[in-house]
Amino acid sequence: MTHSIVCCVFLLIMLLICHAGMAEDITLRVWCMGGEAEKLPKMARRFEYENPGVKVRIQALSWGGSYEKLVTAFLGGAPPDVCQLGTTMMRDFYAMGALESLQPMFDSGDLRAEDFFSESLKTCTYDGLYFGMPWYVDTRVVYFRREYLDRFGWQQFPQTWEEYFKLGQQVTAAKLAAGDEIGYFCSLQGFTFEMFYWQAGGDFMPLQAGYPAFDAAKMAEAISYERSMRQAGFLGKPHDSGIDYITEFDQGRYEVAISGPWMAADLKKNQHRFKNAWGMAPMPKNKRRTSFIGGSNLVQFKESRHKEIGRRFILFLGRPDIQTDWYEISNDIPANRRAMETPQLINDPVMQVFREQLEDTLLPPADREWSIFWDRFYRQYDAFMESDDDVKDFVKKMSTVMAEVIAERDAAGKPTTGGIYWVALTLFPVVLLSAYILQGIGRRQPIKVLTSTPLRTVALFLVPAMTVMLIFRLLPLCVAFAASFTDLGAANITDPTRALFTGSGNYLRLYQDEIFWKSVNNTLIYLLVGVPANLLIALTLALAISRFRGWQRTLLATGLFLPSVITMVASAVTWRWLYCQQSPLNLAINWLGIGPLNWLGDPDLALPALIIFSVWRSYGLSMLIILAGLELINRELYEAVRIDGGSRWHEFRHVTLPGLRGTLFAVAVGIVVANIQFFIEPYVLTGGGPKDATMSLLLFSYNRAFGSFQLGYASSVITVLFVFFFIFNLWQRHFRQKLS
Repeated sequence: MTHSIVCCVFLLIMLLICHAGMAEDITLRVWCMGGEAEKLPKMARRFEYENPGVKVRIQALSWGGSYEKLVTAFLGGAPPDVCQLGTTMMRDFYAMGALESLQPMFDSGDLRAEDFFSESLKTCTYDGLYFGMPWYVDTRVVYFRREYLDRFGWQQFPQTWEEYFKLGQQVTAAKLAAGDEIGYFCSLQGFTFEMFYWQAGGDFMPLQAGYPAFDAAKMAEAISYERSMRQAGFLGKPHDSGIDYITEFDQGRYEVAISGPWMAADLKKNQHRFKNAWGMAPMPKNKRRTSFIGGSNLVQFKESRHKEIGRRFILFLGRPDIQTDWYEISNDIPANRRAMETPQLINDPVMQVFREQLEDTLLPPADREWSIFWDRFYRQYDAFMESDDDVKDFVKKMSTVMAEVIAERDAAGKPTTGGIYWVALTLFPVVLLSAYILQGIGRRQPIKVLTSTPLRTVALFLVPAMTVMLIFRLLPLCVAFAASFTDLGAANITDPTRALFTGSGNYLRLYQDEIFWKSVNNTLIYLLVGVPANLLIALTLALAISRFRGWQRTLLATGLFLPSVITMVASAVTWRWLYCQQSPLNLAINWLGIGPLNWLGDPDLALPALIIFSVWRSYGLSMLIILAGLELINRELYEAVRIDGGSRWHEFRHVTLPGLRGTLFAVAVGIVVANIQFFIEPYVLTGGGPKDATMSLLLFSYNRAFGSFQLGYASSVITVLFVFFFIFNLWQRHFRQKLS
């Protein structure tokens, strides 16, 4: 027996020791995107071997969904210990205040700035501090088939624009002579125009109203050059996409491709097909041979748990030997210059070309306004390339487009002005109620019995619903009404009979309470701006969608309705980030020299910001109701207007609007009722501040009830709201009867 007890105690001690040893193991959470997440475990095993007691757990994220995942993780306080961030994401996460500075790693000499390409390091640098380490870099170079260079006596790939154009003429003429009219000389794959602009000597300037964002002359030169290649038959389509480049290259459909490092990897995989028939070269030069730079960085978040081990992992992946091995695994171009000097890579022909090009690269503008501009630019650019329009006129047009983008950005920062005086709130319902009473006297219609079912049976079925209404609707309202005449609060909440009757004291306090009138003013502004904006947006979108049929209509309606089904918390988190002082929106405004706008902290901007957010969330339901109302309008009425020679405006004015009167009124009533209950938006985003700039009636009542526990005083606000709703209901019923 004693022996068994000793054995059990010994086993228990060993289990505790093993558990303690296991507890010492650290799990390092690393998040990666795309193909890197599939290949990084090989490197992680080496790190674990060099760092006993550390386990690396890698989570794969898709490039498409990584941004939302990371934002959610950061705002939820659960970010990874180490994370891969694309260079275009860095600015946003820095602006959110999410990133931990890696400056100590540079200050200590563990990382050296001179080991990285300067433009790549800029993607990690904010306010003079480093917030990441470049992991791998990306740029564009030229891929070409050697046969045509040899055929026309070129010793090397053309070094200038002029030589490049000459080679294109020779190749195109030879292919046309051979009857190969389907082929073209060059394939363009993204960022090409920006590179042509840089090579022409242009630079992108900070976005400021009244100042150019780009050099018009350099822009015209770059456009003219690409257009000349198009007109000469060098290009299949401007900014071609969606084709199998390797197969096209193998079949000789094009002889030159401007592409990234992934194409080198694909060509290596298909070496048996090409048999060294292809080569690589840096971009041809005009005033310079600049290409763009991109890639990915390794970062830590401020709330990362294992920062010290995470930094060790970042240093590990930045070592020249590890970067060299990583290149062999992933074909990602090392960000560390010293890796390119290792014996494995120093003589690598692919690496030699990329290293030469990386010495002349620039970082594309990361502003959201530039993304908007390029989207509008390329929508018109491809059509322009097919036209005979003057290049200078097109550049002027694009300058106007950029000015519009900047104006849109600036317009988003202008506060809403105006106000509603409390007299309107007190007199308007009284006038409406008086008018209703005067007009309604003697006009009551007898109740029509629509069923032969005995009243007892009807009452029996109504009892459950009426009981619920009585307990959860009418009774609380009666209690609130009674409490509004008392000093019910924390001192007497356990025994309401101790509450003192104050008569109209609470209502007199309301009348004298500046915050109450501020909340009334805010609620009315919210109504006067939000209701028309909601209706206008919903009506416009419904009219646009109604012109589509089938799956297109369903897709558009579903997509535009999505903001209405997103939860309030998720929406608020997103918009709070958008409105933060270091958001991309504020960074863009800061470049105008007026400083970042404190959207949710500025009394003049907070309410407009909430109105924008609320309209964005609520227009979807209104749009669907109006869309359904459009289906009820007789199509023959539109045909009659067209037969009479009416325009679409006449159709809208004389058919659509009259046909939608009832629908629009019902939608407007619903929006008014919802907006009067303006509570969740300020409660989640601002708490009613700053300086009560977003205080609503319901939030004011909530704060008095559960903040200072003045239940009687808060109940008086509820009573005022009930009176308003009662009067509004009488008015809308009367108006609805007139419409019908």
